[in-house]
Amino acid sequence: MENLSLIVNCSVPYYKEFSEDTDLVNSSHNVTSPIESAFISKAAGLGTVSGILIAFLINFVLSFEYETLKRKAKIKIETDILLQKSLILLILMLSLPLVLAFLIGASLYKVLCSIIIKRRDKHFAGFLDSFDVFWSLEDDATKSIINVLGIIESESSQELVDQIKEKLQNIVQNNDTEKLFYRRSEEYGFYYWRKCCYVDTSQYVRVIDVSNVDSLSVSDLDEIMTEVSYQPLPFNDEGLFQILVTNQRLKNNDKRKSEYGIIFRIHHAVGDGVALIEFLCQALADGKDDEVITFCMPETYNVSSKKTSADLFKILTKLVEIPGCLIDGILREPDRSSLHGPPLTGKKFYKWIEPDDNLFKMVKNIKENIEEANFSDILATALSSAFQDYFGKGIDPAPNNIAVILPIRFPALKNKQVKLENNFTVSILDLPVGGDLKEIRRRFNGLRNSADPLTNYYILKLCSILPKEILFPMFNSRQATMVFSNLPGPKSLSICGGDLKSLVFFVPNKGNTGLGITALCYGGVLRLGAMADSALVSSPEELAIILDGMVEEIRRLHDKYAR
Repeated sequence: MENLSLIVNCSVPYYKEFSEDTDLVNSSHNVTSPIESAFISKAAGLGTVSGILIAFLINFVLSFEYETLKRKAKIKIETDILLQKSLILLILMLSLPLVLAFLIGASLYKVLCSIIIKRRDKHFAGFLDSFDVFWSLEDDATKSIINVLGIIESESSQELVDQIKEKLQNIVQNNDTEKLFYRRSEEYGFYYWRKCCYVDTSQYVRVIDVSNVDSLSVSDLDEIMTEVSYQPLPFNDEGLFQILVTNQRLKNNDKRKSEYGIIFRIHHAVGDGVALIEFLCQALADGKDDEVITFCMPETYNVSSKKTSADLFKILTKLVEIPGCLIDGILREPDRSSLHGPPLTGKKFYKWIEPDDNLFKMVKNIKENIEEANFSDILATALSSAFQDYFGKGIDPAPNNIAVILPIRFPALKNKQVKLENNFTVSILDLPVGGDLKEIRRRFNGLRNSADPLTNYYILKLCSILPKEILFPMFNSRQATMVFSNLPGPKSLSICGGDLKSLVFFVPNKGNTGLGITALCYGGVLRLGAMADSALVSSPEELAIILDGMVEEIRRLHDKYAR
């Protein structure tokens, strides 16, 4: 401290003395001539320019080196992928004779099994088709049951159940719908239908009672769906459907007629969503409603219809692309996020919303203001934004993309006849999290124009040949996070004299793909539903984040494009 104080005290007088006795401007020792000043200025300017040039040169060299290394790394990755694809293609080509021999052997084995089964089971009604078999490959955690939830008006729940039983009894002998009353069985690794002589409709329709409550709220239906999902279908899960009506009324603000919850549980082996909606409209409903609101993903081409030369060339091009699509499917990496990965528990959470906004009209207005856009593009954009909201809650870091399984109607349904069957293929869309409509449309169009739907269609055909022990690991869904399905719906329905006020459906889980999002337009109202396994979410409120996010994005897109 003393030294520091001394230095400070000595410096001040020195500065004052120096400033008083010395003229810095006029001193001969400090005067700089004009020539020297110009030289110094030029030197300083030259140094500055040189420094800038050197810095620019260094930056250019480093950038060039970085881009070169980046390009080399990219080329190396692309080369490695190309080598992998080439190796897999070579293996497939070399193993093709063995595969053909194996398929022939499997076909002969199935013929032998069919002879044995027919002799042992007098109720044998035929083997399941390829796509029906696909939905029979399940375990305790992934029952392939489509759940449809509705709210219906009726005088009483028991009266409604009795009338539904009577209506079912009238269609038991109908050739178009007799499949509904088959029973599904399995022997020697092959699934087949059993047709029984007598059908007891009381096994298919019943009342469910919720203890300790007098009335139900709409949110209570979500919890009822969770409890119902544990229950097997009739006849120890060999039956194919079940209709449940709540014993308690819904709280409906003193409306004239009582409202009840009605649940349709239908095994996916009976038919796909379009076939089931057609069945509901034309077989169970009072009268027929031909006015259907359609906003499905555009159907792929029908291979069974007549084609022009351009169509045949297009199909030929798709056939050439099939090996590449097959290899891409083999090399696809599974998604990694909190919504995908862990083994499923079998306990399901359900959530559905019916917003105050006319979402169907809003999506329709957006579509009309964007050239060549369709409903699927807009709904997928809403889903993309919803996932950004979901992961933005801090639940888990957001991935760049989410693999979404899209069921596609294939081939097209050309008539109004009720036919309970699965006519579909699937594709996987890499949906960007928080992506814009333009990018999602580009990806959608690329998927539609690719050979991927056709590739999966023919691969699924193998389900009719091979036993389940081989099929189960082949078709165990492990890569995609979720299934996204949107269906057309009728304008309105009446069942046994009661108006069906609302309708929403939920798709089943498969493999470790434990999340499903659905959209159904019924009565001109677009309703969104979500179902997820408890291994992925802890409560229905987490699913509400996704559904509410979809609604908000549809509103935003409507404000941007339709107003």
